[in-house]
Amino acid sequence: MINKEIIFKKEIFKLIIKEFQDSSLPDIFNRDLEIPLSSKKIITIYGPRRCGKSFYFLSLIRKLLQKGIPKKRILYVSFEDDRILPLDFQELTLLLEAYFELFPENKEEEIFLFFDEIQNIKDWEIFVRRIYEKEKVKIFITGSSSKLLSYEIATSLRGRTISYPLYPLNFREFLSFKGEIIKKDFEYTEKRFKIKKYLEECLEWGSFPEIVLENDLILKRKILSEYFNLLIYRDLKDRYSIENTYLIKDLLKSLFTNISSYFSVNSYFKVTRQRMPLSRQTLSFYLSCVEETRYFSLLPIFSYSLKVQRVNPKKIICLDNGLRSAVAFKFSQDRGKLAENLVGLTLQMRGEQKEIFYWKNRGEVDFIVKENNHLSAINVCFANTIPDRETKSLLEFKQEFQNVKNLILLTEDLQKEENGIKFIPLWKWLIYLTAGDDSIR
Repeated sequence: MINKEIIFKKEIFKLIIKEFQDSSLPDIFNRDLEIPLSSKKIITIYGPRRCGKSFYFLSLIRKLLQKGIPKKRILYVSFEDDRILPLDFQELTLLLEAYFELFPENKEEEIFLFFDEIQNIKDWEIFVRRIYEKEKVKIFITGSSSKLLSYEIATSLRGRTISYPLYPLNFREFLSFKGEIIKKDFEYTEKRFKIKKYLEECLEWGSFPEIVLENDLILKRKILSEYFNLLIYRDLKDRYSIENTYLIKDLLKSLFTNISSYFSVNSYFKVTRQRMPLSRQTLSFYLSCVEETRYFSLLPIFSYSLKVQRVNPKKIICLDNGLRSAVAFKFSQDRGKLAENLVGLTLQMRGEQKEIFYWKNRGEVDFIVKENNHLSAINVCFANTIPDRETKSLLEFKQEFQNVKNLILLTEDLQKEENGIKFIPLWKWLIYLTAGDDSIR
């Protein structure tokens, strides 16, 4: 690189740094995710596109400012800014040089570095490891889950990082984005009617922040369709060099259509190979790529036998109901499936220490939560008239297994306790669980 190119690149960095310093932070909705601002580790926020990682960074910056950290000691850069692309990781050194040329007084001060979507720079981790070891910095990075997976972070940064996943909004956050503040004993006020109405919206349109704040239904659907195309072409096709776009679209639409149902690789293979050339190896590879994006989870059957878990079909949980509503083949509103999927997703958001399964014998239990050797069994029946099979399957599970801590049946509006089973309205369960009240689970 000749000197003119170095000077030009450094000037671009200076322009971006000045823009951030001179700008005011936008209005930001708080999220429930809490991370330590004083940790000596590199903090990594990862998750799917459009779930709010960039705005979450801005909320952390606001907290630093509120703690009295001068803005001049904070450096924020989005690596999706076309003015600095393409960028080689060796050129990242120019970024810190540009910063210290603007603020030489901060050379001996601790500075806070926020690198947004850093996965766009090849070999970024070499630069991050170096400044982590050499400079007086606290480093925060984000990346889309398709290119910055938790195990990749652990490998790249070799024990130097703590990683936190960020999902679309949970239901409590959804209500906050709508301007609804939940206070104690809210269920005994008229607010519950608004909450139930918002639950219907959440079930159909999902909880990506942009979608929650958009009121135009046509635009909602168009935006969700664009998300789907990003999933196909950037998160899957480009990253994994997937050649058969038709197959990956078909697989995704099948998964979206059949949320809360069971997926069998063998069954899909037998049906699909009648319509297109297909090998089991290709299908297995494509399915593993889809799971890595975190847009889908395939829950195993509950069993203490790993062999039983492997050979049985998996239960499909997708990241967002809105994506499903926008792209799936469906012939009815499927409120029951949407409610069940929302429960599955909410359970997964609650932490990686919990293992989530389904169970099936004579009856079926929608979700089994295993935590610290205790089991909770949850059925979802989004109605107020509850078929006997919903309670019988919960009692059957409790009879077969020890250490069953909770039996829960989530309903539309019915609340009671009978035969050791807690009947809880879904809207109420979603709010209390996301507030951290484990007693309701």
